[in-house]
This record gives sequence, structure tokens and C-alpha cells, in this order.
Amino acid sequence: MGDAYVRAKRLTVEDVDMIVALQKRLDIRFGDAAIRLGLLSETEVREALNTQFNYSSFPTIDATSISKTLDILHAPDGEAAEAIKRLRSELISRLEGEATIVLAILSPTTGEGKSHIAASLAISFAQLNIRTMLIDANFRNPTLHTLFNLSNQTGLSTILAKRSLGSLDAIPEVTKNFWVLGSGPPPPNPVEILSAPRLKSLIETLSRKVKVFIVDTPSSLKWADSQIIAGQTGYALFVARENMSKLDDLKRSKAEMESHGVNVLGIVYNTAPKSTDSVKTKLVNSLKRFLGIFQKSGSRRRESLP
Repeated sequence: MGDAYVRAKRLTVEDVDMIVALQKRLDIRFGDAAIRLGLLSETEVREALNTQFNYSSFPTIDATSISKTLDILHAPDGEAAEAIKRLRSELISRLEGEATIVLAILSPTTGEGKSHIAASLAISFAQLNIRTMLIDANFRNPTLHTLFNLSNQTGLSTILAKRSLGSLDAIPEVTKNFWVLGSGPPPPNPVEILSAPRLKSLIETLSRKVKVFIVDTPSSLKWADSQIIAGQTGYALFVARENMSKLDDLKRSKAEMESHGVNVLGIVYNTAPKSTDSVKTKLVNSLKRFLGIFQKSGSRRRESLP
């Protein structure tokens, strides 16, 4: 990467030597070292990575009908979007070596912002030109179709019930390399519809062409659905909300998931906005702190939430 910056006359050989020295001393990535030294911005590092790995920009779409709360789409260079991108980078690092990333987004109760995080995270992967699918498996209170202004007459429920096709061509493609599979009409028997290996089999079939699946879920304490879903995704990420999430609830939810063989990667601390006008400030303030809370399973965890 250093050679590319020298050729572009953005860095000198001496700059690269300083960056490499810091990189080795702190055991961090080249780009992170360059940012710490103030020699490169996060945007410059991201653009270099996009070029290095042949990633292209997120294809242009008409986003006017998509929820304005999704800063990752409407303000991709803003602070809130950068926080989501850092979370994405952390996940890519943690799940390096996985042929397909399948991640359930969980929260102990409702209203903690997991649907917004799930949608934002899925868009962020698609922005790297990675074929990504956002799945709404929350049959209790589905919301993803409203964020993207999509019809919900068919979706995951009708596919799992074999009342509609589960092929990639039948799933709405919001833009190139990004699909959103809504929940479909709420079924009378969510637990039975979601029972293994139905969801897992669908994802395995779609994974021939899709490489990242982000799955939204219902409350993990209120409904058994989330355990069934996460048990089929294998990996999970919890979302907690300021002044709402309880540590005991998080511990209990984590223990229940791990007892079902789910690898809980960590927790994202989130603040749900009270109004559209406060979205940016609140999301920035909450997600800028995620690095201290998003932790590896088994590592030392915080004993309280702010």
C-alpha cells in the first residue's frame, strides 16, 4: 500500500518508513498507523483499500424513497456512516477466512435499534461491492420493508412456507449487489416456519451467489424465534440501547444464545433517535463509542452500561 501512495506522490519514502515503524511497534495496520501519524485521512485509506481489493463504489440508486435515517446511504462520508464502516471492518477482521458471512443482529427487547443497525451494516458491505442480502426474520414486528419502501406481500415467510420462490431473481434487488428480503406476511406459526434447517438451507442455496447475509430478528428474551434464527446463522451481534438495555438481560440473552451453539461476537451500543432531526447527533454519539463495547466472545466485558 505504501508504494502506491509514493507513486501517487501522496507520501514520501520517509513518510512510509515512519508509518511502517509505528505499524510494527503497535502491531496495527498500515492505514491505521498512517491515520495516527496524521499523514493520511480515513477517506484516503478507504479509497486505497477499495482500489487494492478491486472494490467499486456503491452503485447510484434513487434513494429518495429510502428512510432518511440511514446515514450510511444518505450521508456516506458523515461521522455516523464512518462508525458503521469501522464496525464492518471489525467484523471482516474477526470473520476472516469465512467463505460466507452470516450474522444475526439481536437485542434482548424491542426498540433498541437493531433493525437500523442491521440495515446500515448490510448497506456498508454492499458499498464494498460485496454481494449482500439483508433478511428480515422478525415475524413479530417487521420493519425493514418500510425502511426501503418495499412491498411485503411476499417474503421470507412465504418462501419458507413454499408459497413463493426462494431464488435470487425473486428477491428484490435494491441496487446492484444488494438484496432486501422482507419478512412477508406474519405467519400464524413463526417458530415452526423458522425451525431448522429451513432458514439455513435457504441461505446455503443463496450463498452460491451472495457472500454476506445480515439477518434481523425479534426480541431475544420475548420470543424463541431469535434463538432458532441465530442457531442457523452461527454468528450473532447484540445491540444495546442507552438508558434502556439492562446488563442482566444482555448476560441472560448471551448465555441462552451460546447454549444453542451461537458464537456471540459482541455488543454494539446504540441510541435510538427521538426524532428525525436528532438522528445524526445521537447515532454519532453512540456509535463512536462502539470500539470499547464491541468485544470478542470470552474477553473481559463491561459490568455496567452507561
